[in-house]
Amino acid sequence: MKDTRTSATEETTTDNKTTGALTDATGTPQVEKSNPKPNALGRAWQFLKTAWGEHSYIFVFLVVLAVYAFTITYNGKSFSAGHISAILSSQNTVVVGTMAIGMALVIITGQIDLSIGSSMVLCTGVTVVVFNVTNSIILTVLAALGSGLVCGAVNGLLAAYVKIPPFIVTLGTMLIYRSLTLWAVRATPREITGSGSSQFSLKSDNSAYQALRMNFGTSSLKLGGFSIPYVSMLFLACLILFVFIATSTKYGKAVYAVGSNEKAARLSGINVQWIKASVFMVTGLLVGVASIIQASKVGNITPASSGRSYEMYAIAAVVLGGIAMSGGRGNILGVLFGALSYAAIDFIIVSIPALSADIQDTFQGLVLILVIMVQTAGPVLRERFRRGPKAVAATV
Repeated sequence: MKDTRTSATEETTTDNKTTGALTDATGTPQVEKSNPKPNALGRAWQFLKTAWGEHSYIFVFLVVLAVYAFTITYNGKSFSAGHISAILSSQNTVVVGTMAIGMALVIITGQIDLSIGSSMVLCTGVTVVVFNVTNSIILTVLAALGSGLVCGAVNGLLAAYVKIPPFIVTLGTMLIYRSLTLWAVRATPREITGSGSSQFSLKSDNSAYQALRMNFGTSSLKLGGFSIPYVSMLFLACLILFVFIATSTKYGKAVYAVGSNEKAARLSGINVQWIKASVFMVTGLLVGVASIIQASKVGNITPASSGRSYEMYAIAAVVLGGIAMSGGRGNILGVLFGALSYAAIDFIIVSIPALSADIQDTFQGLVLILVIMVQTAGPVLRERFRRGPKAVAATV
């Protein structure tokens, strides 16, 4: 009898295995439970979780843009494509945004660069002088990139190889670069500076002035009723290039590795010192590009006042773009939306008639602090999102 029962159990088990059925310890077939398909609400929630976790900077920009549109409408005007074009061509987008790409790389490696505003002033001064003297666009571009590279190399070598904290290094060079530019503009003859003793200005009687300033710096590509400034296209080209570098090259992966875990990166064979120095050099090159945009778009630079707080604006654009100040995390593409968001915030503040110009920087500072607070709370919110809507509601 025992053998018969054993054989029957074995036969049942064999049959169940053959048919794919599950059995318990006694051999009784069990019904396999299938996971129910999520309904429309569940799919929408899953989409929002993924989108917010990976592209929160887009939501931030859309919210800011909606507030800007409401402000324009509230003031009795009609929000149009011209307002979006103005955001695309603003200083906070094309000049600060270009430098913010480099700032993003520096921050991803766990460092900071406070000198980019002063570097831009110095490089623009060099750019204008070379243009006024040579009347050559090619030499002007090379001078802008070369001077930017030198400024970035000084920061990188002192921070990475001399081991001075980047905050201290760039704080010092911030003062040095602007001071040198102030000294140079006052010591250089008017025929070279193109203006008085307080400003570098492109000479309008140069034959290349029309091509650099009028055909490039202040012109746009018309697409129906919408126009894209050429300087904005240069910024977008730089952004696309560095998105590719950050996501698809060994160098880009090394930058993230150094910022995420410097010790592990060193053990894996990455030259940590070179990576930390090189991001400052790359930032310097991008400062050179921003100098070209500044010279061609505005036509001049005033060392005493131009570029003030640009390093803060660049940091704000980086943070609004979702890049972690702690390093190792973030998407370079977010810099685009961060720069656009901060430019739109600036337009919102300016468009409020009752707001005095003396108090506008206060609101910009508050926005920067608020953004940092939101980024700090981001990981907590993402963890709540993973638990579902009830967990999020429980925290409110």
